[in-house]
Amino acid sequence: MRDLERVVLFGNVDLTSAASVALLESGIETILLSYGGKFRGRLAPADAKNVFLRQAQFHRYEDMEFRLRIGIAIVDGKVKNARTVLQHYAWNHPSETLKTAIERLQTARARVGNQGSIDALLGAEGEAASTYFAALGTMMRSEFVFTTRTRRPPRDPVNALLSFTYTLLTTEMTGALAAQGLDPSVGIVHDLDYGRPSLALDLLEEFRHPVADRLVVSLINRGVLSRVHFDNRGEAGVLLNDLGRARFLEYYHKALETEFQATNGQSETMTYREIFRRQAKLLRTAIEDGTNYIPYAAH
Repeated sequence: MRDLERVVLFGNVDLTSAASVALLESGIETILLSYGGKFRGRLAPADAKNVFLRQAQFHRYEDMEFRLRIGIAIVDGKVKNARTVLQHYAWNHPSETLKTAIERLQTARARVGNQGSIDALLGAEGEAASTYFAALGTMMRSEFVFTTRTRRPPRDPVNALLSFTYTLLTTEMTGALAAQGLDPSVGIVHDLDYGRPSLALDLLEEFRHPVADRLVVSLINRGVLSRVHFDNRGEAGVLLNDLGRARFLEYYHKALETEFQATNGQSETMTYREIFRRQAKLLRTAIEDGTNYIPYAAH
């Protein structure tokens, strides 16, 4: 048990009451996903006792000035990291498409900082995302083709991988926020919605491109995953099969547990899971004290 951080169950997996109790007593979170990776729920130790923090969180949700200020930081961090991902790839594979996208994302960052409402901020974020995903396809150097982002269901292997990785990372964010005593459902950029982990999705934004997308592109371009690892289920879309899921998870967990220099100019090394927890703590401080939030900056 001491070597376990999280248990993720796919499909119809039986979990005995004794196993459930053992996991809870050891503080180990259990995530329940459908066969295709849809989030069903989580089994976790009792919620943190700091009810005053959750009360402050609801007050911050009603404070539109606070939400806009923190939201701009989150979205700017996302766009900045998207630009960094494209820059890294362009260094070895220069192209006019990537160059143009990188320039447009820099312009998009300026627009993000000038928005006066959450709705306008989401509009600017959407424009930046369109620019980024239009360039992402040029980074695929294999049998796979990516032309546009499709969800619910994903229509091709690349979109299947992106959706699956985003789902897994959302569970990571949910756990990191809950460990800080925050309610993962009460967001800042994302509004309240029934059953949606809005704050977890907020925290996810800065990690989508440098963590999820980099991993997906790497596995595809290195030939780790091929068409044999996917099933086309018609109306249900394209999904990883059992063989593909096992292979992907091996590399996913390795990517999140590998230490690297997390900050430019410093010798400190961290894993991505440690960074997730650090950013959740920074978000808690911003909510408690009304201070600014500094998102993760990829490099």
